[in-house]
Parts: sequence; structure tokens; C-alpha cells
Amino acid sequence: MTNEKQNVSTIAEQCFRHGVQQAVISPGSRSAPISLAFLRHQKIKCKTIVDERSAGFFALGMAQQLGKPVVLICTSGSALLNYAPAVAEAFYQKIPLIIFSADRPAEWIGQNDGQTIQQKNVFNGNSLGFFEIPVEDLHKDVSWHIERIVSDAINLSQSPPPGPVHVNVPLREPLYPKADLKYPEVKTIQVAKTEATFSEETWTELLNTWEGSKKKLLVAGLNKIDANLASSLNELQQKCGSPILADSTANLNSISTIKYSDMTLWSGSDEMKQKLAPELLISFGGPVVSKSLKLFLRRYKPKAHWHLQAETISIDSFKALTKILPVTANYFFRELNKKLDMRKGKESQEYLESWIEKDMQTSDVLSTFFLETGFSELKAMQLILSELPQRCNLQLGNSSIVRHANFVSIAGAGISVNSNRGTNGIDGTVSTAVGAASVLQVPTVLITGDLAFFYDRNGLWHNELPANLKIIVFNNRGGGIFRNLDGPAQLPELEANFEVEHNLTAESTAVDHGLEYFAARSEHEIKDSLVRFFENDEKPALLEIHFDKYKNAEYFLKFKEMMREIR
Repeated sequence: MTNEKQNVSTIAEQCFRHGVQQAVISPGSRSAPISLAFLRHQKIKCKTIVDERSAGFFALGMAQQLGKPVVLICTSGSALLNYAPAVAEAFYQKIPLIIFSADRPAEWIGQNDGQTIQQKNVFNGNSLGFFEIPVEDLHKDVSWHIERIVSDAINLSQSPPPGPVHVNVPLREPLYPKADLKYPEVKTIQVAKTEATFSEETWTELLNTWEGSKKKLLVAGLNKIDANLASSLNELQQKCGSPILADSTANLNSISTIKYSDMTLWSGSDEMKQKLAPELLISFGGPVVSKSLKLFLRRYKPKAHWHLQAETISIDSFKALTKILPVTANYFFRELNKKLDMRKGKESQEYLESWIEKDMQTSDVLSTFFLETGFSELKAMQLILSELPQRCNLQLGNSSIVRHANFVSIAGAGISVNSNRGTNGIDGTVSTAVGAASVLQVPTVLITGDLAFFYDRNGLWHNELPANLKIIVFNNRGGGIFRNLDGPAQLPELEANFEVEHNLTAESTAVDHGLEYFAARSEHEIKDSLVRFFENDEKPALLEIHFDKYKNAEYFLKFKEMMREIR
């Protein structure tokens, strides 16, 4: 496919007509025609990032915030494989990405030619679909075919559920187009937006189950801030007294939820858990962070479990699923409120009060722990979350970071919480945050562990980092979470093979990439640093907090012992 035979500007123009505004490009020769088509398009903003793995997560961070597809462009060969972690994360988080990979024509695959691998379906199972652009342009119908392929790819990336789509583009030499690149008129195929609904017969069946269940529990997983959904849930709770359990990543900070369920269910007695077990469970959103909640619901199974999801293939995290509700949470809870108004049934508050009682007990234990113990990661997390700007985007790293945030709980309706909880990997933590910051006006605060930070330092490899980027690194000199887990904590191989102990600090990295650097080793130093850390809005900044891993493990053990008081 050459510039003379086929104008790749058709691809860029199609993307623009479908509302795509951002493209992330990694340099390469084979991909030059595609890259230049986007770079020269005056209405698509392009960012060039050398490291494809970082570029993939950067684009994911952008799409996560924009709620629109972001284009990724790379050359042929192993460059494409480096997108795989970000593509998988986007697939499980349901974030739209469109990957355009350059390729050699089919006859050169497997012929020992440079940068040539089998690129068809490389993301099979972790993407929504694969498309390939025709390599020749010898018939007038080919242009129509390409328009249809690109439209289908973009539409698929946004269809419920949204996700990543891969488009392979075989290219013949010569690769570099002429200077006068033209963008043709293109035909786009748009998909009208619809909302799935239930028939009256289905509503009658659901309401009969609802009214026949005394203990109704709502569980919210990973979700974006949604004021309409929060309003419907708040209305439902006031009417029915149904407790809402929400992870930090569920973004329901604006309503009354059970804040400390993760800790309450962590070590509570069987008698307490039986009392809290639901008869009807309604879950919505993406993955749930809390392992203790998952174990609780798997053991104390509800009689009925409804899960709201776009797919019809079972997502049965709690091993209790009885009915898939293929509608949005917005529709379901909005209409449920209307149906309950017509029925005017009276609900008991007793089940909600049981959850609130345990939530208050857990809150008291947490407060006592902070008063009676020294400086720890949990205490640091509590201090940071209490000092966040009123409006900000909080990016939580994986492993112990997101769990500590879940334990402590996040307050503030203006704080949007994001985390790579699709696949839960530590790769791409920094890159995702930088991508998010690049399309936001409010501060983006990344809290991450040391291993995740050093693993993804290339996420800072940009000519100009956004000034609203604020990174906080918890440095315990290794994978400290393994010291808090009963299994690996007892292994003689712990330090060398699980924690992977190191002596690195983030200061040199911060200096290399132009971030203002702060360091803290105590509660007092954190408080002092945070004021200066957040007040400078003209330059990105990094705060590194150093911990004694042995003391931290000691305090965490104390924390577990104190939590056993909740019976």
C-alpha cells in the first residue's frame, strides 16, 4: 500500500469524523505514512512517545479520562507486542483504544525480513476485535472497503462494552508520502445510541424478588464519577435502607456508603458475617478491590445475585450469580425508584443499621490504631488522603497502595479515583497517570509503590511533563506487601526473590525529568512536605516517603490484631 496507490490520510480523516481527537505515536519507518497522516491533521492532537509500552498506558490514561477512543500508532514487529499490557488493561477496564499497527505485505511475513512478525490477532482474547486494511488499491471499491473497516473499528471500540480494537495496516515501499498530503471526503458509518430497557413483565419478576428479600445489599465496583447514578442510589437508600458497599475505585464518595467494609469483613466473626450476609445481592461496575468482600460473599451466598453488565457472558466474581441484568446502572436504579414509588412498600432499616454499627466500630479501631502506633504506610495514606486538593484526579497504584486507600477510605465528592484494576499489574502505573494529567486541568495525584515506580520510569520520558502531575512514591525498598502476607512472610527466599530488596531512591529520576523533589521519613515531614507539594501548580512534583519495612510489618501485625476486636 503506497502513497500513490492508497492515501492513508483516509484513516486519519475517518477517525476525526468519528470524534477522535487524540493520537499517541511511537516513531518508526514502516509506520511513517500512518504517523504523518495523523501528525499533519490539524484537528487531531498527537503525542510522540518512544517506548511503546509506556505509550500504550499513556493513551489508556487519556481515554480513561476523556471517555472517548484514543489512537495508538506503532511500526511493525515487536513494537506492537509492547502494547499488550495496556491493551489487556483497557479490555478489562472497558476503555476504548484504537491501535493502528504498520506491517509488511503478507508475502514477506516469515521471510527473515527485518521487524516482521505475525501481527494478525496478536491481542486475541484481550481485545474486542481485529481488522486489516487491504494491501492493494487496484479497484475503486477498495476505498469504500477501507472506509467501512475504519468505521467498524471505531464503532466497535465504543460499543457496549467499549474496549481496545486492533487495525493492522500492511504497507509497501516507498513509505514516505509527498509533502502535499490531502485529506479526502470520506463516508462515515455512525451507530445511533440506544439504551437497553426491561419489559413490564421483567420488572414484575424483579420487584417480586426485591420485595421478598429482607436483606438487600448493593456492591459497587470500579466506576467513573456519575452524579445521576449517585443521586439514584442515594434516593434508593433513603427509601429502602439498602446498604451500599463501595470500593475507593467505585467513585461514590458523594453519597452515604459503608466506608470500612473491607476491614470489617477482614477478620470479623462467623456470627457477625452471617448477620451481615444478604438475601439479595445487586452488583454493578467493574472489578472489586476488596478480597475480604469477595471471600465473604463466596462463603455466605445470597439467595439471589443480580449483576448489571453489558455482556451476556457470566461475570461471576462471587460465585453466586443467578441473573444477568444487561442494562446500565443508571437505567436500573432510576427505574427501580419509580417502580417502588408506585408500590409504596415499607422497608425495614434493621439490615442497614447492622452494617452501620460495624462500620462505626471499625472506624473507632482505625482511629485507635493511628493514636497508639508509630509511623506506618497506613498512617501516611491517611495523612495524604486527608490533604488532597478538593478537586483532583487520584491515580492509585496497585498492590498495597490501592488496598491501603481502601482501608482508610476516601472522602470528597470532587476527588475522582482511578487505578489500573483491570489486570491489577504494576506495569504502566506512571504512564497512565501522565496520560491522564495531559488531558485534565485539575491536579493528577499518583500514589504508587517503589517497585511500580521504578518499573515504569519511562512514563516520565517526555519533552514536557504536565505541571498538574503530582507523584507520591512509597519507598520501602522492595515489595513490602509480601512481608504482610502470611504465606511469603515465612519464606527464607522472601527478601531476595519476593521483596526484591533494593537501595534506589527516586531523587535522581525526578531531577532527570524536571520534577520538583520532596522527601519525608516521618509524619511531621509528610505534613510539612504536602503543603509545599500541592501548592506549586507551575511544575510537576514528586514526593518520596521512606519507610522502615520491619517497623511497617510490625505495625501492620498490630493492626490485624486490633481488627480482631470487631466481632
